[in-house]
Amino acid sequence: MQNGSPETCWFHLCMAADLAGPNAFVTTRVGTVPLVAQNIKGRVVAFRNVCTHRFAVIHGEPSGCGPLRCPYHGWSFDADGVPVGLPFNPTDFQLEAEGRRRLALHPASLARCGRLVFIRVAADGPSLEEELGADLFARLAALSDVFPRRGDTVEPAEDWETIEAANLRIHLAPDGVLVLHSAAPDGADSRFSRTTAFYSATADAEQPA
Repeated sequence: MQNGSPETCWFHLCMAADLAGPNAFVTTRVGTVPLVAQNIKGRVVAFRNVCTHRFAVIHGEPSGCGPLRCPYHGWSFDADGVPVGLPFNPTDFQLEAEGRRRLALHPASLARCGRLVFIRVAADGPSLEEELGADLFARLAALSDVFPRRGDTVEPAEDWETIEAANLRIHLAPDGVLVLHSAAPDGADSRFSRTTAFYSATADAEQPA
């Protein structure tokens, strides 16, 4: 379904609920580029997961909760990617506002489809809806609303419907179970793959066609 280089493609990252809490973050890697999506004071943003000071990876875990702070020298960043916490700045770095802005993190792209969150390395390019197509985009958004309850993962059976979008494979059971498997993007470690099962809010919930 994807065309072009990996950096211009959208990849499913997580569910919106995974980034709902203060300082919640989810990471992935596309080729050689580490990415992070993070909730900073209620604003969910995405950047290259690399500090602009000494180029250390900021968040090393696939997901968690903690400030957007580099573990190397303790630089922390705001929702615009600008370093706002610089230990020893008056003596070591002496960065004023303009100097800090020049060292802002490189932005990445985020998009939502219902409760599904997608990420892309490139800051510009076709929208997620354009890449998936309007019909598939609408169906994924509807399915994410019908199946809101996270639960135990089950193994899909042969009679389940399978839908593929970006790096996401969706298995839909006739009796109302949705299993999402997000494969790690090309070049990423398997720890960035995620499988989650969701169940309908009510037993008689109508599944979107």
